[in-house]
Amino acid sequence: MEAERGSLVPQDGEALKKEVQLRVTPSEVKFLDALAGRVYRLPVTVHNLGGSNQKIRFQEPLKPQFKLMLTNLDKALASGLQMTAMVEYHPDKDEDTFDQLLISIGNKTIEIPLIGLIPSCQLEIESEVNFGTLVADSKVYCKEINIVNHGRVPGTFKTEYQGQLPIVIFPSNGIVEPKSSMIVKVDFCADEPRIVNEVAMVSLQGRPDILLSVKAHVVEQIIELLNMSNDKKLECIHFGSVFFGTSKIERALLYNNSPEPINWVAIMQSDSVGEELGTNIHQKTDVALNNLTYLRKSKNIDITTFISCVPNEGRLLPYQKTTITFCFSPKLMIDGKKNNDPSHRQDYAVFLRFDSVGSKDGFLRDDNSKTIKSDRFQKVELALTGSGFPVLLHFDPGKVLNFAPCFMGEHSETLCIMQNRSNSLPVMYRFQKTAHFKIDPEKGRIDEGCVQNVTCSFIPHQVGVFKVKQLIEVIGTVADENLQSSSLKPFHQIYLYFKSTCKPSTKKVVMKINPGISPLVTNPAGQFVVRDLPKYKDRAPVAMLQSTMTRLHNHRLCKESMKDALIAFPNDRATSIRSEDQDKIFRTIFTKIPRYNYVDPDFAYTKFERIKKQSHGNYYAGYIKHLRSVRLQKQAERECMYSYNDTDIGLQPASGLKSPSLSQTEIEEELPSQCRIKPNQLLNTRNIESKESKALRRKVLKGLKSDPFTPHEKHDCSLILTPKQIHQVIVGPSILNFGDVCVNSTNTRLLHVVNMLSMHILIQLHINLEELQKTKQFSYVIPPTSSTYISMIFESPTIGKFWKSFTFTVNNVPGGHILVMAVVMPVNLELSSSELVLRPQGFSVKTCFMGTVGLYNHQNYFAKFEWQPVNTERGMAFSMRPAKGTVEPHSSLECEVTWQPGFSSPERGEFVLHVNEGNTLTLKCVARVMISFGYDFYLGDSKLVGYIYVYTIGYI
Repeated sequence: MEAERGSLVPQDGEALKKEVQLRVTPSEVKFLDALAGRVYRLPVTVHNLGGSNQKIRFQEPLKPQFKLMLTNLDKALASGLQMTAMVEYHPDKDEDTFDQLLISIGNKTIEIPLIGLIPSCQLEIESEVNFGTLVADSKVYCKEINIVNHGRVPGTFKTEYQGQLPIVIFPSNGIVEPKSSMIVKVDFCADEPRIVNEVAMVSLQGRPDILLSVKAHVVEQIIELLNMSNDKKLECIHFGSVFFGTSKIERALLYNNSPEPINWVAIMQSDSVGEELGTNIHQKTDVALNNLTYLRKSKNIDITTFISCVPNEGRLLPYQKTTITFCFSPKLMIDGKKNNDPSHRQDYAVFLRFDSVGSKDGFLRDDNSKTIKSDRFQKVELALTGSGFPVLLHFDPGKVLNFAPCFMGEHSETLCIMQNRSNSLPVMYRFQKTAHFKIDPEKGRIDEGCVQNVTCSFIPHQVGVFKVKQLIEVIGTVADENLQSSSLKPFHQIYLYFKSTCKPSTKKVVMKINPGISPLVTNPAGQFVVRDLPKYKDRAPVAMLQSTMTRLHNHRLCKESMKDALIAFPNDRATSIRSEDQDKIFRTIFTKIPRYNYVDPDFAYTKFERIKKQSHGNYYAGYIKHLRSVRLQKQAERECMYSYNDTDIGLQPASGLKSPSLSQTEIEEELPSQCRIKPNQLLNTRNIESKESKALRRKVLKGLKSDPFTPHEKHDCSLILTPKQIHQVIVGPSILNFGDVCVNSTNTRLLHVVNMLSMHILIQLHINLEELQKTKQFSYVIPPTSSTYISMIFESPTIGKFWKSFTFTVNNVPGGHILVMAVVMPVNLELSSSELVLRPQGFSVKTCFMGTVGLYNHQNYFAKFEWQPVNTERGMAFSMRPAKGTVEPHSSLECEVTWQPGFSSPERGEFVLHVNEGNTLTLKCVARVMISFGYDFYLGDSKLVGYIYVYTIGYI
């Protein structure tokens, strides 16, 4: 039977004293879910645990619904045995029944309660909801709990939270079907750090109220900078003094001290309080004010070229640390008036901020009117200070050194004194090797304010005048390309100018005349050369031609024209079989006649080969000429494009002329896609604000695509963006607060999207909220360097507080979340007065009484109403016009109440105002009645001379 399905768990019964040693199970007989007209049975077992036989007597239950299934109520039970009796329950109506079964053993009696329960709901709910440790990022977290109904009939429940924290329980009431469960969602918005220990009242049908505990530990999303050595918080890094051109590297630990992962980016702040850019803080005020041009120029410095941070973006897991390298590389900024001197000291004090990547309201706006801070993420700021100094090396006697002339094989020396005039930094130098000169020492180190004696020697290896630039390299720590390490490299060059002369040693060569004998050695120019002069002590043998006695030059005059002829030396073609150049004419040196030409047919060009060679030369000459003409044409076009045109077209500033909004196609044609960003370049707030201003001026309000279509768009939208790039995409405000809205009303708020990147991006809103499903589009392709607005439509059918959040992605990369807030209220109308007094419209008693009552709708949804009169025993003499209608949002409506006087007309009445899906109000009406009495005065001849009227006003 149904009562034997295991729903009743046997329990040990009450035992007798030791002398009886009897046990009865179960301790109570409970019939659950018993229906009228059905029969249920449960067993009762008696155990004899004693050492002797016992006589047991059963008594019948008092109520007729319970019956003991025994033929004989007196039983004898032997030692160690047991007996079972069946209890039968047959309810005659659906109500709970209670009775008891009595079992007697001697003078002792055992009572076994008998309980018969009708079918009911048995609701159970978890008593605690623990969100654990959360981050205060204004994100809504959801936990689900089950309300289980173990009974056989449906059960109702109701939840109510009366605290002030952003906790929403949905649904707040409902019905749980039998043998089933219902999910109840508990939403909590982690808006600020706190320890949450709240309770909500849960009313379950058939059970006392239960307190539902909601617990959470909300912590800040803290980014910390720690010292590398002792893990203490780091607030400032002092780079100290550094030469211009060198680098100083410091390191720190970036620590995510929160239980959630975080995407971070480093941003250099501009125009911060206490910022110094290239100013000399040791300079006097009057000197600084005298050089305001230089000060204005220093304000335009891009500090990201001096200070770098590697890495400057990334992702940190919960409680993870990463090493950050800071590199300071100052560069000398000349003001145009001075050379390198101690006054060119440049001091820097800048501030670097580490931000979390997520939704934001923009860099140009500061909206403090939100109920929750829109700047939800913790930031950490680091101060960076350092000073740049020029290399101050002074040379005595100067940078031009004149060495005494000397002969080859000899040398001359000059002493040069190098002085380091810097009082802050030592100088490491190195002389490069130069021919004919020697430096001692070639390299070294000069401490602050010290001098170094350098010996410069001139050791010539050839004859001539020498003017040499001697290079001196100044060596320092220079950052490598990855900006994470440094090494000693030359960073500055100084030139010394050496001048000297090497004189040749004169050796007189006496020629010995030996007519008719050729010299031992002759050069092509025909000059005599002495070979092995130190070996031959006597005169060099020379042959002299007796030109006055010879007739070699007596030739006939050449009739051929020898104009532009080249002179041929006697031996220029000796042992050569190369082909001659047929375009050139040669003549002999003395006779001036055409030289004999020998053309070797094996090596000479044929006529066809000469034509082919000439054609090749002409082709390449024309090709080079064409390239030059194209280059000059492009250069002329660029100069024409970027030329300044100062034509005045008569426009006045701020005259109201507005530029039209551009379409997506126009922006695509104007801005090419450049998606590459230097990995080591820091973001600068000044540059970001400039990009945002430019993007805000380029609004795209229509024609936005939901998906990329062109190959260009598909390429841009498929790129995986870095945190630095996502930080240049603004999706905000971070809180969409719809405020107090009416149930089922349609409300619109604008979500602003700014794309500062020079590429297309794909914004996708991942919204699974039913209240926002009327939003037309959830995916947008944003053109480069542009902005737009997305209309978010909110409509809720449920009354109560609404706290939800949704996430969005940029090129399928998580970009943050948006919090949606609203207070959904029922339709509500207000009366101008709860009691209306009607006055007569004239002096006649038959005149009707009239009055007006105002209906005010302060909400954003139209309200439908209907007046229903309350009838009394005397009837209803008041009427309302209009009896029903609609009050538009944020407007009012006047309703007219009239009362027609009569003998039996009641002077009081009531109207009930029913608002569709809204509130109910009562209006009391009272008619103010006025009664008049008249007296006439007559004279003796019955002539009327006057009359008096007396009015009495009051309620009847």
